[in-house]
Amino acid sequence: MKRLLLVVLGACAIAVMALVGVAGADGGPHGGYAPTTDGCAGCHRAHTAAAPRLLTTPVAALCSSCHGSAATGADTNVEDGVYLDRDAVAEAPAEGVANLGLKAGGFTNAVMDTSFSGSAASAATTSAHNHDNITTGTAWGNGAIGSGAGAAGFALGCTDCHDPHGNGNYRILRPIPSDSGAAANVNVPDEATKDYTITDPGGQYFSEGYNLALTSTDPMTSQYQTLSDWCTQCHTRYLADPDSGTTDSGDAIFAYRHMTADTFGEGGDCAKCHGSPFTNPPPITFNGTYWNHDVECATCHVAHGTSAVMTGDGPYSGSALWPDGAAAPNGDARSSLLRVDNRGVCQACHDKPGTSAPAP
Repeated sequence: MKRLLLVVLGACAIAVMALVGVAGADGGPHGGYAPTTDGCAGCHRAHTAAAPRLLTTPVAALCSSCHGSAATGADTNVEDGVYLDRDAVAEAPAEGVANLGLKAGGFTNAVMDTSFSGSAASAATTSAHNHDNITTGTAWGNGAIGSGAGAAGFALGCTDCHDPHGNGNYRILRPIPSDSGAAANVNVPDEATKDYTITDPGGQYFSEGYNLALTSTDPMTSQYQTLSDWCTQCHTRYLADPDSGTTDSGDAIFAYRHMTADTFGEGGDCAKCHGSPFTNPPPITFNGTYWNHDVECATCHVAHGTSAVMTGDGPYSGSALWPDGAAAPNGDARSSLLRVDNRGVCQACHDKPGTSAPAP
């Protein structure tokens, strides 16, 4: 069993619809209901339901009936992590590029370029969020300081993170994920124009959420910190400000932590990370793209599943212990939803000496 249970962020919209038909983004069965809507019958039966909440079939199968590999009800194939122009709606403007990878990866396969080969390819996922309401895992870091490795026994499903009836939030994310224990809503603003696919047709790993591919004027930039706030409703102790790399949190496991909370735009001190006066400056470009200092959960991780492999010459990445100290599963299963093979996400920003890029 894969032990990784990161909460879905920057995810593709998940449908809940049993009948083959139109599944528009945040519309169709997911909102915009007319007084005489026909949408209810797509998922529910008032007197002959086969699953709880009067559903025609259990949630995971219901979502897959539109968003699965063999479905035709939605363009977002979240099982294979690819955008397919297959539903009956011609979106204007377009909401993705056919055959490109989804920004969140995929639960079973993912179309990604995790090795910088120059083009994306479909490969089996090595780590993924649980989503079938049956398989259990641990929400690492859930809970207060000193409360252990996290909350075990989570049987996560699509509708624990997404609201199938729509709510106007980004990817119809619930303001509070089910059973997260969070007390306050986190409403992630939606995009003005939805875009479900990676930004680079060549398949480069950075996409929405991997901020090396963005400029400060990108319309999604303002969403990233809110997404970190959203993810850390479950992974509570993963929310960390720039001081957290040098300041002990008091937690026996999560003592020093990489920042995920962007405070630079709120009067934050650059010297917290780079020394004073900037004794450890980072590179300002990578692959010719401006780095805009937004460092959040989606900077390094995809939301559904990754095909990254942990086959370095150590292999250090594949043998890293889990937060509870367990060594297994290891190897590629330790990919932890990362966007790049091994720990390439670290090199992407910190750019240590090597053959691929000059040292800062």
